[in-house]
Amino acid sequence: MIKMERFSFTYGGTNVAVIKDVDLEIKEGEFVILVGLSGCGKSTLCRSLNGLIPHFYGGKVSGRVTVDGQDTITTPPAKLAGTIGMVFQDPENQLVMTNVQNEMAFGMENLALPKQEMEERVSYYARYFDLERFFRRFIPELSGGEKQKVALASVIAMRPKYIVLDEPTSQLDEETAALFLDFLEKLNREQGVAIVLVEHRLERCLKYARRIVFMEEGRVMLDGAPSTVVPRLVEEGIIAGFRRVEDNDGHGDVVLSARGLHFAYDQAPILDDLDLDIKRQEVLAVIGANGSGKSTLLKHLNGILRPKEGNVELHGRDIKDATTASLAREIGYLGQNPNNYLFEESLEKELQFTLKNLKIPREEWDERMNWVLGVLDLERYRHKFPRDLSCGERERAALASILVGRPKVLVLDEPTRGLDYFNKTKLAGIIESLRAHGMTTVLVTHDYRFVAEHATRVLALREGRLTQLPMEEVINLAKVAICAEA
Repeated sequence: MIKMERFSFTYGGTNVAVIKDVDLEIKEGEFVILVGLSGCGKSTLCRSLNGLIPHFYGGKVSGRVTVDGQDTITTPPAKLAGTIGMVFQDPENQLVMTNVQNEMAFGMENLALPKQEMEERVSYYARYFDLERFFRRFIPELSGGEKQKVALASVIAMRPKYIVLDEPTSQLDEETAALFLDFLEKLNREQGVAIVLVEHRLERCLKYARRIVFMEEGRVMLDGAPSTVVPRLVEEGIIAGFRRVEDNDGHGDVVLSARGLHFAYDQAPILDDLDLDIKRQEVLAVIGANGSGKSTLLKHLNGILRPKEGNVELHGRDIKDATTASLAREIGYLGQNPNNYLFEESLEKELQFTLKNLKIPREEWDERMNWVLGVLDLERYRHKFPRDLSCGERERAALASILVGRPKVLVLDEPTRGLDYFNKTKLAGIIESLRAHGMTTVLVTHDYRFVAEHATRVLALREGRLTQLPMEEVINLAKVAICAEA
């Protein structure tokens, strides 16, 4: 049993506890979903269960956490790894080897398992997660969803007694996410592995839960069966019914286009004679399976990648000779990992860095920073170290570092990753407000519900090319998910 007794934790450099006097028990064989608004302390609680707090995160601890009687303060996390496995929000944070096969074996090597058993497990879980074709691939070349599958498979291959998962499906397409959640349920049902799952896209996983723990401002406010907790989640706006935002179509001229794009990694074609027109003021969503090339496409739109053949045009001008830095004034790009955008000692300095690089006149700085911090509800974090924020808050902080430049086109790769329903709604409001002021948004996501509620057009990327999906089809996909939630 995992037992948390009057546990509190405060990160170093702050005086505000993130976890406050929590009492919690997780028994063998349970399937627990941990929910709450972004920043309520869910990720911190997860890190506390397997000893990462206090061993790898500085701060002040009070109370006690034990895993099968082992105190996490006196027991090294490495010793707990065979009992309790952890899957993080950002797969990059736990992938340490250069290729997929070695990564899957790494944890088992540390447990000193026999070589034959390791090989059998690697083979089994690679087949299950469709990773065999990536065995020798250099991990940094994988897509975000592919990296997440590698991280999941590597932890599950260790066969721990408890598995704690913090947003494990955030970068997985719907089919892969469903397969993974079904597999977790099977592990739980047939082998008695306890599952502690943090998920913001609750429509995916409520049907599996036997117990829901609802957190608010570092405290456990509700803990019980779904039938008793779900009504409170509805009241809090964490779960809501589907509502389609009126389109008010009226897209203007083409602002960004691609013609005949070809691109490949290691001779494997990713984009194949791809054409695309993006019109002023539309909210264009691109969906597709993991590894289909969605992120690769976005990186062509702002010049991070250059096509092998074909061209990209901004306002009718080929960008082949333009630098990525010069394009940044017109095209704001936010990738999947917010940590790549956060390196200054305060959020205010992050924003100033963008403004300085874009050569924005200093007399505009205060107005722009006040505007973006207000729009994204980040004013209280203006002087805080950005990497101390929660995952959802870091997503918004990284977005602020892009929006403060007021680009004409906003390109977002998995923007709802790590956001609860409340903050997704805020993001949608921001996108709609920017649209009203003439901005165009292009986003890649696996979140069909967000797409169905807020996109004005949806394209599917398959076999290197784009096809338009009828909005009715996307809405039906979203409604199926909501029915599962109910």
